[in-house]
Amino acid sequence: MRGQAKARLCALALALLLCYFPAACAEQAGARQVVLVLWHGLTWDDARMLQFQGPAAWGLLNTRAGGGDPLTGAYLSIGAGARAVGLSGAANFVPREAAEYLYRLHTGLDPGEYVQPNIALIHQAQTVNYTVEPGALGTALLEAGAGVQVLGNSRAEADYHWAALVAMDRFGRIDRGELNAQFTAADPRYPFGLRTDYAKLAQEVLAAQEEVVVVDLGDPFRFDRYQQFLLPGQREVVRTIMAAEAGRFVQELAERRPEGTVIFLISPHPGESAAAGGRWLTPVLCLGWKGGLLDSPTTRWPGIITNMDVAPTILELLGLTHNQPFIGRAARVVEVDDAPRRLGELVGKLELLARWRSPILRMVVLSQIVLYAAVLVVLMLQAKLPPWPVRLLQTALLALLTVPLGLLVWDLSPFLGGGMVVGVALLSWKHPRPLFWSGVVSLLTAAALSVDILRGSCLMRYSPLGYDPMGGARFYGIGNEFMGVLVGSAIMAWAALVGCRTASARWRWAALLLFAGVIVLIGAPALGTNAGGAVSSVCGFAAVWLAFTRRRVGWLEVVVVLVCAAVVLGVFTVLDGANSPAVQSHFGQTAELLRRDGVGAVVPIIRRKLEMNLRLLRVSIWSKALIVTLVAMAASFIWPSRFISWVRKNHPHAVKGIGGVVIGAIAALFFNDSGVVAAATCISFGSTPLLLLALELKHDLAAP
Repeated sequence: MRGQAKARLCALALALLLCYFPAACAEQAGARQVVLVLWHGLTWDDARMLQFQGPAAWGLLNTRAGGGDPLTGAYLSIGAGARAVGLSGAANFVPREAAEYLYRLHTGLDPGEYVQPNIALIHQAQTVNYTVEPGALGTALLEAGAGVQVLGNSRAEADYHWAALVAMDRFGRIDRGELNAQFTAADPRYPFGLRTDYAKLAQEVLAAQEEVVVVDLGDPFRFDRYQQFLLPGQREVVRTIMAAEAGRFVQELAERRPEGTVIFLISPHPGESAAAGGRWLTPVLCLGWKGGLLDSPTTRWPGIITNMDVAPTILELLGLTHNQPFIGRAARVVEVDDAPRRLGELVGKLELLARWRSPILRMVVLSQIVLYAAVLVVLMLQAKLPPWPVRLLQTALLALLTVPLGLLVWDLSPFLGGGMVVGVALLSWKHPRPLFWSGVVSLLTAAALSVDILRGSCLMRYSPLGYDPMGGARFYGIGNEFMGVLVGSAIMAWAALVGCRTASARWRWAALLLFAGVIVLIGAPALGTNAGGAVSSVCGFAAVWLAFTRRRVGWLEVVVVLVCAAVVLGVFTVLDGANSPAVQSHFGQTAELLRRDGVGAVVPIIRRKLEMNLRLLRVSIWSKALIVTLVAMAASFIWPSRFISWVRKNHPHAVKGIGGVVIGAIAALFFNDSGVVAAATCISFGSTPLLLLALELKHDLAAP
């Protein structure tokens, strides 16, 4: 009896497990079908007017392409899962019967129902230094045995088949869909005399049985191409009508969607006027999945994902595995209350930041150039000036040194940042101890940046000196601007602290621990995630530490420092590589690239860094600031004539700190994509104390 009871219990447990695993798999898959709706030029005002029943995940989509034609590049990037290079005419697909022979000639393959005969040109256009596979989404779906259907077109002055460009396989084929005039009707009241027949389109979408259905609304794109011919008042009327009709279509899909269907509403391109203004963020909604804010490991920023994340997200929702070289990661949902309101607040912050970023940075850099030029003129003068203009220059230098700290707290209050700058200026004017105040500012700046990194870089996100989510260069960690600030301020803060005490062995080891902590903050995958910054900080910190511990530094020490930098990068890479691929930073991605492509994969990375720095040297205003800074520092060693011997004798700790900052800036220039920017922000924490001391000696304000 006992044996029978045990057998029954085992059978019951087995049955429960068998019931559980299918349920678990279904829950992991998340969706039976994904309907990807392409709404060209969707704005936040359009999105917030939509009303849905059931869960909705909200977010913003960075739509930047990898170069070339930005319009086709934006749509290609959705299907490639990477920033693709656009090619004019890429969205012109042809029915099988019209291009069968041409397609076979170009590819040697059997055509699909619709084909892009020039698919070879699209692949050849991907001349970027990372892997881009046009049509990777369609290829992954076909390899997994999932059906794909494309519906709609954006016929205007020419044929544009955006849905096909997103859903094609790597050979430019679409096996099922309707791209011709079935869903358009002649109507002279609409741009190009055409309008989308949303009733027919909705009927076809709801009847589709394929796992993925890609829908091109058509009307929004035609309006974007035609709006230049409309007067402003009429333009708004036409746009309002078309946005309302598209919104009703999406709401109908949401209300009538079959069980297990998720609707993914995206705007792959922001429209011509928004793109011309650099506003590359568009709304994205996911209906029928979960409620909250969309996020992804690509951005680590709740409320923002990229066009590279759409393809991996679709495959993740359907529970399909793949081996496509996506750079993006599957999005996830951060469950929050009142997601539309929170996203609206984010939109407001980012729009304000985009409006003020360029004017503020230009004003800061121009102020630095003018101020350094004025100091250079004063140093070159033979006549001795009265104390007050020299002290005014010193005060202005200290105020300028406080600007990065003021910009860090921009999101808390622009007035708070301005108050910090004014406060330091007043204190330094009333108590003229320039070297002391430069140490205080450096210490406060380094401490504030360190705390912010530990808190998830909340302040950097919304600082004019921080990320640029519109441009999409960086979304998390520490950017090169603040990385340079942190390296320079940490070195000078330490030099100021040691200058107040004897450089005993205990303080030397304390410096080692402090510098190691800052290196972790800058480079660790879960914190700063800045590989070039990690190398720069190792070089700068090692230079100042060796200066405090040794009389001379030879080639052996230089080699040891470079080996230490390589070890640091290796440790961060190994730690990040141990994480799941879905959450790895670029450390883990680079390790995977090396495993897949070998050491040769490093060459494109180095080439990209060099090309970026050369371009910035030509066009960036930061390069002008860096040049003026170097000229002013060099001049301080010539005028006054006895400055070198005087500063070494009276301020040896400051000299060592300045030397470490210069080494860190040089390393930042060579080891970062935008090294010009990092070097300019870093070296300011060495140039300012140097110029303060040069002015002090030149006019004998406090010199012995």
